[in-house]
Amino acid sequence: MTSSSPATNWSAETHVLDRLFRARSVALVGVSSDPAKLTGAPLRNLLKTGYQGAIYPVNPRYERIGDLRCFGSIEDLPEAPDAALIMLGAKQVPQAIEDCGRKGTQAAIVLSSGFEETTEGAALARQLATAAAANRVAVIGPNCEGIWSVRNRMVLTFGSAANREQLHHAPLAVVSQSGAIAGAISRHVQDSGFGCSYVASVGNETCLDAVDVIEWLLQQDDVKVIALFLEGLKRGHRLVEVANQARRRGIQIVALKSGNTALGRIAAGSHTGKIASAEAIYRDVFRQCGIIQVEGINELLEASEILTSLRRPRRASGASPGVAVFSIPGGTRALTVDLCEKHNVPLATFDTATEKGLADLLPSFSRAANPTDLTGQVLSDPDLFRNTLAMVATDPNCEALLVQFANRGPADFRENFDRMAAVAEDLEMPVVASFLGDLLPAHERRAAMEKGVLPVREPADAVRQLGWLYETARNAEASRPTRPRKVMPGLPGGLGSLSWPTLVNLLEAAGIEVPRTALLTGRVEPLALAGLAFPLVVKVLPEHADHKTELGLVEVGLHSFEVVEEAANRLRKALGNPDAPLLIQEMVRGVEVVLSAIADPDFGPMLAVGTGGTGVELWGDLAYLPLPTDEAAVTSCLERLKLGRLLKGFRGRPPADVEALVRASVRLGDLMLSLDGKVMQIEINPLFVLPAGSGVVAADILVRDRQPD
Repeated sequence: MTSSSPATNWSAETHVLDRLFRARSVALVGVSSDPAKLTGAPLRNLLKTGYQGAIYPVNPRYERIGDLRCFGSIEDLPEAPDAALIMLGAKQVPQAIEDCGRKGTQAAIVLSSGFEETTEGAALARQLATAAAANRVAVIGPNCEGIWSVRNRMVLTFGSAANREQLHHAPLAVVSQSGAIAGAISRHVQDSGFGCSYVASVGNETCLDAVDVIEWLLQQDDVKVIALFLEGLKRGHRLVEVANQARRRGIQIVALKSGNTALGRIAAGSHTGKIASAEAIYRDVFRQCGIIQVEGINELLEASEILTSLRRPRRASGASPGVAVFSIPGGTRALTVDLCEKHNVPLATFDTATEKGLADLLPSFSRAANPTDLTGQVLSDPDLFRNTLAMVATDPNCEALLVQFANRGPADFRENFDRMAAVAEDLEMPVVASFLGDLLPAHERRAAMEKGVLPVREPADAVRQLGWLYETARNAEASRPTRPRKVMPGLPGGLGSLSWPTLVNLLEAAGIEVPRTALLTGRVEPLALAGLAFPLVVKVLPEHADHKTELGLVEVGLHSFEVVEEAANRLRKALGNPDAPLLIQEMVRGVEVVLSAIADPDFGPMLAVGTGGTGVELWGDLAYLPLPTDEAAVTSCLERLKLGRLLKGFRGRPPADVEALVRASVRLGDLMLSLDGKVMQIEINPLFVLPAGSGVVAADILVRDRQPD
């Protein structure tokens, strides 16, 4: 549907968010004549920033507000505005959205609160969503702070950060579920002169959510970095898809996630009506889809500005590439090495010719290898500084340059700035200048960044921020198409009672074996153990107990018929049922792994893999992958875990069959997807990984059925 106004002749292919962020006319519904009020601030902000489109105040209390005619209702407007900013009481909002749709306005922002974030507002939120869907109105909010479109000089927000005459434009977009944080980030980047291109405070996300906005931002020519603040996600699987799109387009997403602790999740839920997933799931999903995760607002600002301004590390031609450290003080060398290891920043190994050239120029007590100790002598001779800097920067292994100044840091930085800027420009590499606790004024820092040189306070900042640049480079190189969903043949028609035979069928469908097993339904007799080799394991059926080990409902290492009989009697006594059926299995030895497919409330189907038995709870050695996944992703995941060391052969044990574990992991993920939401969790704990070439065996399986909503 196109607007009824002849002035807003959008094409049928126009994205609805174009109508919002590039609106040529806006209606301010519920606007106040008092610019000091929250409902009056949006008009003040639009006028102050110089918005060139038509502005239509809507409020039956006024005939005019300043030089603008005020209209009594949306219906009274002379045209259908491209966008509407709704500032009414919550109970009036659904009707206002319906009025927008009837008029022909297809995009709206609802600033009003009183919806999902309150107990009584849930019904109003449903009414709002229904009105938006029925009238084909795309809605951002409610309970949000609005949007900015800097190139369009349009700030549809009550936020004080937009109360300014000059807007600075830069290829940085801000998307936040918190209005206050969206305002804080936009205020900082505008006050510093750095700038941004778009800001979207999405609030409760009753209709459109943060991922919808990000998907639109990926198509814009003035977006290079997206700063994202999240409390939780309703459809997290879409973030994975969109983040992969961003990686293919060379756009970096930087995310700050709140609600990671138990208390934090409660706070996030009360604020936006969401329940956040575990921090570990977000951490692993972000890593796998190329999102850089930061720990605080200051880091979010720093990373956004740096990744927008500086080049990525260049591709070095040498065999041992990484960061070259041009260090004047020697005391920071060990510190720099430790920091590089912590932040996954590679250190270059200098070419022999570089080390010889430095040794010929420098005093004998200097250190010519990377990281260097060039001594303060390089500062006493401008030619010596220039020559040694060029020698380090042009080393065939140098991808990025870290210049570490000493106690005269700012003064020496200014004196040698042109030389560092020339290196950044001529060699097309990032140059980071590190001080020993000093800090340059914001305007000087920004001017240096425009020339490709990043001044930072100390080595920890230097390496951490180089880590972001390296992570961005690795994300671009790791971009690959998402593996298509694979439907597994041969699944049982129905899950039935989730009895042991059904569970075995599920494992067989995934190509995962179980130990030789006997189902004991009566007395323990030698015939019941026929075909099984000692030692044996006796345990209750999965449908009778989830965590058998913790409850003492499994006994292992049983070497005789008599011992098996005694164990069976003890388990049946513990269950209070002398005739309870039991499982008797051959005992398996290998590396214990927990392998689980879960239906995560934020991201949907996920695979979890980690150290099995009690190790998963004791060490938290567990990693997550969104489904579908592939063998390369599972292999990379295992390498990050303590489990990876165990699988390679720990303390003389033989290497385990990692390839079989990887195949089993992918198959279990495919099984979860093929069940299409019928279960909440399939957990194999332990899955024994046998020696290389021998496969894997599932000793136990737990399936949690999906409960009705």
